[in-house]
Amino acid sequence: MSSEERRTAIVRATLPLLAEQGANVTTKSIAQAADVAEGTVFRVFADKGELLRACLAEAFRTDEVRARMSEISTELPIDTRLTEAAVLVLDHFSRLGELKRNLAAADYDVHRHEAHGEQHPGRHGPPRFVLELTEAFAELIAPDEGRLRVPVRDVAAMLLGLLLSASFDGNSDDEARSKLAPRIDVLLRGALVERKPRTSTGPNR
Repeated sequence: MSSEERRTAIVRATLPLLAEQGANVTTKSIAQAADVAEGTVFRVFADKGELLRACLAEAFRTDEVRARMSEISTELPIDTRLTEAAVLVLDHFSRLGELKRNLAAADYDVHRHEAHGEQHPGRHGPPRFVLELTEAFAELIAPDEGRLRVPVRDVAAMLLGLLLSASFDGNSDDEARSKLAPRIDVLLRGALVERKPRTSTGPNR
């Protein structure tokens, strides 16, 4: 196993431990979970801090959730497509939020140690995970581009913004769908109810 493969294996073994125990997890526990000697952890990572930073960077990766989004059929109605994708993204955010809360509870400065350089393609640009998820949503919306009053990417960005501000922690997938569906309907069709113009039945005055 190469050094890079070893790093990846250790990071993936560490992430569930961080979700359960936070930054107080011991390197001994990490080594056991990764099925390596404790000294191997420090041959691959300079110290525990570097390992935690690598874990945060891995947690922000969107490869898995985007792969699952790509499996959603574009033959489905747009509401169904976006609701299914939104549930996947919301689950990703929930797991990431739990990890960050556990690290913060152990007085680990999450914001200081997040891999900003890797997450931000530009100094003042949005995080990479935001760009990647926006693009994934845009691909699901694109088949209905002709029905939209605004660009596809704008709708995708609005939906992602809705999810970033949502809080459905602990909900089952069915519960999340039931809460997301009406919000997605409002996003696609607007919040105002169209009222028919009043017609006069009396004589003109």
